[in-house]
Amino acid sequence: MATKSRSILIAGAGISGLTAALGLAGAGFRVEVFEQAAKLETIGAGLQISPNALSVLDELGLTRRLMPLAVAPSAIRVMSARSGREIASVPLGETAARRYGLPYLVLHRADLLQSLASACADNPDITIRYGQSLEDFASHPNGVTGLIRRGAHMEELGGIAVVAADGVWSRLRQRHFRQPPAVYSGYTAWRAIIPANRLTGSQDLESTQLWLSPNAHAVTYPLRAGRALNIVVVVRTESNARTWSEPGLTTELAEVLKGWHRSFRGLIDPHSSWTTWPLFAMPSTQRLVVGNAALIGDAAHAMLPFAAQGAAMGIEDAAVLSAKLAPALHGGVEVDEALHAYEAQRLARTRSAARLAQANRWIYHLPFPLSLARNLTMTIAGGPRLLSRQDWLYSWKPEAA
Repeated sequence: MATKSRSILIAGAGISGLTAALGLAGAGFRVEVFEQAAKLETIGAGLQISPNALSVLDELGLTRRLMPLAVAPSAIRVMSARSGREIASVPLGETAARRYGLPYLVLHRADLLQSLASACADNPDITIRYGQSLEDFASHPNGVTGLIRRGAHMEELGGIAVVAADGVWSRLRQRHFRQPPAVYSGYTAWRAIIPANRLTGSQDLESTQLWLSPNAHAVTYPLRAGRALNIVVVVRTESNARTWSEPGLTTELAEVLKGWHRSFRGLIDPHSSWTTWPLFAMPSTQRLVVGNAALIGDAAHAMLPFAAQGAAMGIEDAAVLSAKLAPALHGGVEVDEALHAYEAQRLARTRSAARLAQANRWIYHLPFPLSLARNLTMTIAGGPRLLSRQDWLYSWKPEAA
């Protein structure tokens, strides 16, 4: 029996929500995206898009939009924060492109969001409603009814399914999925983007660098064809504020980085704008589906950034959800059955990615003398072998919708 509606309601116009909108519209659905912000949110900094995530964006035809905005780092150079010496170099660039069929990219989060939003605007089956939020929903035999808030006004809208892509503090997850809230990790990320013409000394604008230290770790990589350097310093802190993008004092960061090599400390420009982001992660998720509604992205499995897979897992979610729901458009499968197939496919993989991030948190911050054993192990293993350990992650490809 054919489905009565082809409309799907998506809460949140972030990376996961917009990717899902494109995938579902490509499968033949009519998509309504509700974003409580009044305009496209461009806060944030750099973003790493590994080949598994890029394979989804490539299927959606976004590669041509992204490549002029992105950089494909030649390697991930693992550095000792104390000595400034290279511990290991994991090859990316052409090596990653040959191995996985697509490169490993870094780009500005705003550039990816703008590319996704532009592609959505070009699709007549997608409407993004800024300044509106999907407050609640009810599942019933004919699909779902969503409760939409626009200022002081409320309206009801029907569809066949709800996709909750409303982030780490998802109201829909709290109301309907009975999942525990995100918990503070004990870490805060300091972020800055420094124009290349303001960098002092010799800086690597071709590679990603991972700096390891017991008290903190840092990641740097080029953005926008090497015209800027993205810097993230992750520090143990006591704060558990739920505010995002708070200004940070460089004097405080410089104090944390005492003892680090001067080549990195020289990046802490007092004239640069630094922001602090408390890092929250989700306890292991037991369910992604309730009735005719599904969680994706950070609403489903917010994870620590120590494997650079938070956005990638949300992008993968969107692809799998689109593929599983596609047969429901013509009655080939019931919607709830399709959503449970999505849940069954995603739970194990997202848990594995979250475990990898947790393991890296421990590995990155090993104290002396355990750090010496870690460094020696990485050096002996060598970059190609270290890359091969990521094959299970980076070689993933989406199934056809």
